[in-house]
Amino acid sequence: MRSATTLSEPRAAAAALLGQRRLRGRRFTEAYSDAVDAWVGALLPAARGRVALVAVGGYGRRELAPGSDLDLVLVHDGVRGIGDVAERLWYAVWDAGLQLDHSVRTAGECVRLAETDLRVALGLLTARCVAGDAALAGGLVASVRERWAARSDRSLGGLRDAMERRWAQHGELAFLLEPDVKLSRGGLRDVEALYAAALAAPVAAAILDDPGLEAAADELLSVRVALHAATGKRGDRLGLEEQDLVARRLGLADAEELLPQVAAAARRVQWTTDQVWRRIESWRSGPRRGSLARPLGPGVAVVDDELVLDATALPGEDPALPFRLAAAAARTGLPVAQAALVRLENESVSPPEPWPAATRDALVDLLGCGHAAVPLLETLDHIGVLGRYVREWAAVRSRPQRNTYHRFTVDRHLFEAAAEAAASVRAVARPDLLLLGAWLHDIGKGFPGDHTEVGARLVAGIGARLGLGAADVAVLVRLVENHLLLAEAATRRDLDDPATVDAVLARVPDVMELELLAALTRADSVATGPAAWSAWKAGLVDSLVARVAERLAGRTPEAVSLPTGAHRALMAGRALRVVPDEARVTVVAPDRPGLLAVVAGVLALHRLPVRAANGATEDGMAVQVFDVEPSVVPRWPDVEAALAVALDDPASVEVRLASRSRAERLPRRPGAATPPASRVLVDNDSTGRATIVEVRSPDSVGLLARLAGAIARADGDIGVVRVLTFGHEVVDTFYVTDRRTGAKVTDVDRLERAVLAALVG
Repeated sequence: MRSATTLSEPRAAAAALLGQRRLRGRRFTEAYSDAVDAWVGALLPAARGRVALVAVGGYGRRELAPGSDLDLVLVHDGVRGIGDVAERLWYAVWDAGLQLDHSVRTAGECVRLAETDLRVALGLLTARCVAGDAALAGGLVASVRERWAARSDRSLGGLRDAMERRWAQHGELAFLLEPDVKLSRGGLRDVEALYAAALAAPVAAAILDDPGLEAAADELLSVRVALHAATGKRGDRLGLEEQDLVARRLGLADAEELLPQVAAAARRVQWTTDQVWRRIESWRSGPRRGSLARPLGPGVAVVDDELVLDATALPGEDPALPFRLAAAAARTGLPVAQAALVRLENESVSPPEPWPAATRDALVDLLGCGHAAVPLLETLDHIGVLGRYVREWAAVRSRPQRNTYHRFTVDRHLFEAAAEAAASVRAVARPDLLLLGAWLHDIGKGFPGDHTEVGARLVAGIGARLGLGAADVAVLVRLVENHLLLAEAATRRDLDDPATVDAVLARVPDVMELELLAALTRADSVATGPAAWSAWKAGLVDSLVARVAERLAGRTPEAVSLPTGAHRALMAGRALRVVPDEARVTVVAPDRPGLLAVVAGVLALHRLPVRAANGATEDGMAVQVFDVEPSVVPRWPDVEAALAVALDDPASVEVRLASRSRAERLPRRPGAATPPASRVLVDNDSTGRATIVEVRSPDSVGLLARLAGAIARADGDIGVVRVLTFGHEVVDTFYVTDRRTGAKVTDVDRLERAVLAALVG
């Protein structure tokens, strides 16, 4: 039996290798694999008969990361007592504190299992002998590879199906905020799959002989090693809280420097994967006889179900050609031939400035193809064409947006926003400006400063280079300047307040631009992610747009004020009533200070988050109307009964909310992302009817109730509430008047202190 010191050698070797910062990525994994080979190979006892210890999977490829399992197969030819040999071997590995995925099989069993189990097959395709009978191991691997290639249709079909299931589950590495560097699309598992595909389809081998792919795989492997080293764990998900740690481990400043490199590597893997599978599908379809080129536009033709550049194509002299070719691919669904992409990459040049109208029209045509255009835009970016046409693009390429509100990097978000905008081109007078505005609205995020201000300046120059007239450039600039205007006004301000409409009118000159801005708002929000767009938000934006349109037409919309006739009928009962109507809840109760805080607290305890609230009082009674987003439909009589108890004992609500908050709060781990400090903005100028208090803070259980209670204790009376949630961040807006005078608050410092105290508490 070996000593404990000897048995811990792999972990000691890993620690020593990690101390050598020059050993990153593949250099580390190969050195660590070699160290484990020497150690585990020495553990294999002598046995009568042919026995081989075979490394499979990542260990077989010499890609052992610090937290990797050892994937080992003890292969034999019917040796007696092999179970005892295996048991001593496996226990020695476990005693060393290593994770182990193990099996004991004959070579024939391995081959047969590989024919029915894709995971086993993929592991054995790159297997290698660690110790024992090398000829036995070599024969096994050769047999598995031979059968994998002989059944290429079955092998490739199973491989492709598995890849697509994995992609659907784990998303695209290049555009996720917290990707899995192994399992996400464009990750290390895809690199493994590429080489497996090439073994079944030799036609793909040439594409894999690419230094760019090898460099991308090494980059991802470096990140995986650094992630394991920084966290001491086996997981491959690059979470927000780990990204700065991993960056520093790799000698980078922070995640802002790390994530673009990760995204670029993933995009190279993903792009190569797409190219490989296009070639494989063409190979599997077999040769076509007598295929002739069918023209599909100047310089573009179809040959063998691929788009090619014909003999007349001159990429260096026809700046519209890349967009025209990509638009043809988006409209037909046909792939672009590899040779055509190589020509565009090598021969395309920056267009003259201003752009010829045909070039601008071809770009707009491509953007108008919607979601089908996104992979083509990605391809143009990948081969370097997009950056030659819009030089500012390099600053947003693969740029992360480090919050859970955005699901994509900046560049992918812009592609997705343009794709969403394409659905609205029939509803606006200038679809070209809508598509260009959606594509460029966040271009300022690649540069220092406020992204809307910076973006407007950049777009002024880009628009002129595109060849737009001065009036059109001005519209494009205002779209970028105002792309957040409608969403923020609709969700944070009272739509019944004329000042809200006035604020929009001051920045939107006519109906045409209002329609463009409304379509851009929707496209931007939908492309951002599920948290950014909902039926509730869409309804508010539509209502605001309708009111602004009425004013632009010279009509003043009639405001709906509380209480309505139906509310007065309820208030006449002089008693508490809770009346639900789908996602809207009306509460009628005797008026009292702090009523909103109590009601909001009870709704929070019943998991009914409030998105908006309006209220009014009349003759000693109060009516409050809440828009809620219930995760489950409650028993409303229980809600009313709980509210009755809470009104008799408001402190009990605070105690219960505090208890739940403690129960649901997760411990903050070292290295976790630090949320920005909460802010309270008090605005006494935007409207004459009330003081606006805007709170920006991390979300928490009962936050609205705490804030409303603080405002009440500062003698504030809340008339309107807007609640907007950005992932785990919220913006709560209150319209507050002085309870004693009914006018705007004069002692704003006292009000601000009260709200800040509630946030700290």
